[in-house]
Amino acid sequence: MKKLLKTMTSVLLASSLLGGLAPLSQVQAQEGLPEMTTDEITLTFAGWEYIGVKELQAQRFMEKYPNITVEIVEIQQDGYMDQLVNMAAAGDLPDAFWYMGNVDVAIYNGWFGDMTEYWENDPDNELVLETLKDKGYLDGERKLAAAVSYQPQTVFLDEAVFERLNEPMPSPDWTYDEMIELMQKMTVPEQGIYGYNDFSQIMTYAPIVNTDADGEFGWNGETFDLTGEWADSMQQQAEYVRTGVHAPFFDTDEAEAAFGDRLLWAARSGRIAMQLDAWWTKDLFNSQEYIDSGIRFKPYPVPRGANAESLHKPAFVDFGGISSATEYPREAYELLKFMGWGAEGWAVRLDAREVLMDDNGNMIFPYPNGLPLVNDEALWDRVAAELPQEQYYTDMLERVREPIPLSGAVIPGFATWIDEIYFNGEYGNIEHAAYNGEVNPADVAQELTDLLNEHHQEALDELFFN
Repeated sequence: MKKLLKTMTSVLLASSLLGGLAPLSQVQAQEGLPEMTTDEITLTFAGWEYIGVKELQAQRFMEKYPNITVEIVEIQQDGYMDQLVNMAAAGDLPDAFWYMGNVDVAIYNGWFGDMTEYWENDPDNELVLETLKDKGYLDGERKLAAAVSYQPQTVFLDEAVFERLNEPMPSPDWTYDEMIELMQKMTVPEQGIYGYNDFSQIMTYAPIVNTDADGEFGWNGETFDLTGEWADSMQQQAEYVRTGVHAPFFDTDEAEAAFGDRLLWAARSGRIAMQLDAWWTKDLFNSQEYIDSGIRFKPYPVPRGANAESLHKPAFVDFGGISSATEYPREAYELLKFMGWGAEGWAVRLDAREVLMDDNGNMIFPYPNGLPLVNDEALWDRVAAELPQEQYYTDMLERVREPIPLSGAVIPGFATWIDEIYFNGEYGNIEHAAYNGEVNPADVAQELTDLLNEHHQEALDELFFN
């Protein structure tokens, strides 16, 4: 935990941000939101959406609130958080901002203003996807962050490989166990076909889909537990890596032997049955390059646990907040909503495809990134209309309304633990150690669990004085 503090510039004391705020139990319900100011004001915003989309959203926001000028602070994705750290240190943190991945950076540097009053009294938030409503209460009491962007983790199945092996494509309601069995079944060494390759991993899937968990590594809303599903799935992954069910890793001798090119992405080989990945990869798989090659990856939702009671699915969810230093927290909240989860602002992303054209009349932004964060059927229908008109996409959209964010984005202490312990601790990279047979996941699961929960509690103690 201290290692993180030494590597970041502290710009605001946590006590100045969070001291003296009322706990959730003492916040009185109000009838709607406080009025917006009618004064002429300027708000700044930072996010990594395509600049043309952000500018169009800002324009529509200013049309709705003519007294507010919105200035877009353009920050490159490469080094995004470092640039925000530098801006905050100079006293220029945007009034509303998205942050990338690691919530510990934002909370240790005191970026977050409290938006509990606004969030809990905003009727628009009744439409927010149910599993995202309670995310961002970083200390369990105050709403300091809210989901602003959502991409489901996705399993892509190569229809061409399934046809080659005379194997029917599974149901979109497939189970986790069926996926694990299918990985083995679709591995055919004599034809050089591998069951799967991955970017997202079964160690993330299993705890969420098999136990209806509320986060990675068995998170139940208060504590983590790696002793069950994580340990089992980590052992399964290690076995599949060692036995060739998992494709050879990029830039290895094994990849060169298998594909004749150690730098070839396994999913580009045409010999991978499943690619565990992210929703955004659909754009690559639908490109002319892949169409011409005969590779036909189709999107599937992460499978459900056999005994699951929910449709919880792991997802890449990004979050944003309002600056602790903003002079206009009520207005900054409204801007964050418009640029993030709000249905009205999200619709502008869809409008952008028709508005943003190059000099030749071609669409610059043909499809919005991600999926809506609200249960607004008009939005979901518009998104569906922009996707390939295939049953695979229809089935996918019907089963991804319960996203579970990755823990580092929204649970204090997790990102520090994953860096210092999971990937760089006593066992080095714990996943590689398991692959190499140096560590039995079940033997270290309790130790990892204890350390993770300690990191989380330490973060709460230091940040929120609990």
